[in-house]
Amino acid sequence: MTDNPQNRYGGSSSSLFNNSSRTSLFDKDTNSGSSSFTSASLQQSGQAIRAVLNKTQQGNQAQFTPSSYPGITSLAIASQQAGYDSVAARNPNIKPSSQDNLAVQSRTVSDAQYKRFAKYIEEQSGIVLGDSKHYLVNSRLSSLLLRFKVPSIDELINRAMQPNLYKDISSAVIDAMTTNETLWFRDTYPYLALKNMILPELARAGKSPVRIWSAACSSGQEPYSIAMIVQEQVSNMVHVDPSQCQIIGTDISPEMLDRCRFAHYDNHALARGLSAERKAKFFKPTQDPNVMRVDDKIKQMVNFKQMNLLGSYSLLGRFDVIFCRNVLIYFSNDVKSQILNKFAQVLNPGGYLILGSSESIQGLTDCYEMVRCNPGLAYRLKS
Repeated sequence: MTDNPQNRYGGSSSSLFNNSSRTSLFDKDTNSGSSSFTSASLQQSGQAIRAVLNKTQQGNQAQFTPSSYPGITSLAIASQQAGYDSVAARNPNIKPSSQDNLAVQSRTVSDAQYKRFAKYIEEQSGIVLGDSKHYLVNSRLSSLLLRFKVPSIDELINRAMQPNLYKDISSAVIDAMTTNETLWFRDTYPYLALKNMILPELARAGKSPVRIWSAACSSGQEPYSIAMIVQEQVSNMVHVDPSQCQIIGTDISPEMLDRCRFAHYDNHALARGLSAERKAKFFKPTQDPNVMRVDDKIKQMVNFKQMNLLGSYSLLGRFDVIFCRNVLIYFSNDVKSQILNKFAQVLNPGGYLILGSSESIQGLTDCYEMVRCNPGLAYRLKS
């Protein structure tokens, strides 16, 4: 999610910056090529600023208030003031609003509300925040304040905990707290294990269809990476037929699943873990030169479904391979154990579970045996 706050005056940016009426405090000196004050622009801007200052002295309109943070310098405050005055000079008839200031001043969760929210998030998603993740709540929820016109994080949390009354807010808050960064072919070794060991083993056994589950798939890089591996493996003598490979991606976030199904990725996302060769082979250009889409032959291999890992998995069917990477680290040991045992119930005999590089099943379940893949490791369901 991106923070797209309205500006200090309460209107959209397009209404505030009208090209036909734009004036500047700094006029370009065409002779020297540098920016300099001109007497005409100073006089014009000075008159506009004085007009705004006269207007904002009324009690029902906001005055300039600098954003404050530790170590802020007088130069930074002066820069904020100049930006405020510049916008005001271009728009002398627009009445300021204090909504943005109110939201900025309230982007910190209180201790009492943090404790309530931590318990609520654990109940809803299984994620354990612990005692000192205030910064995480502040950073992930602050962008929702202006979106929903809520004055503080505490009030946002109050509404999120009433999903019957504030369904959109509740969903957005869960999305924000459960969405994590991801990338293509993360850590490399799980995909090498899939290509060199697991898929050939399934092909030799004549398994059809081969079913692979990407749990907590976020924005889709993992299940699409799996599909690319299946396609690449076709060149081997023993391979799994891509048309007989079913890949399911699940996530708790409806917004993330919409992104997965859309399957468009910008240059920043494409640069994270994706080789130039795979980019050329498995992606197609779009009308936007900064965005590419997943090729249809890859896209059609993956289906996406909404699922909370705390719920039942029975409707998904059974799988030969489950990827659940860098997810269990957010859960308590009791919840980890429950999830691992539920995975075992939907794995086919001899099926594989692949976890994140920092995750372990030790002391949590006895349903699996560890398999070294050189590099890395996987867990195979015991017979």
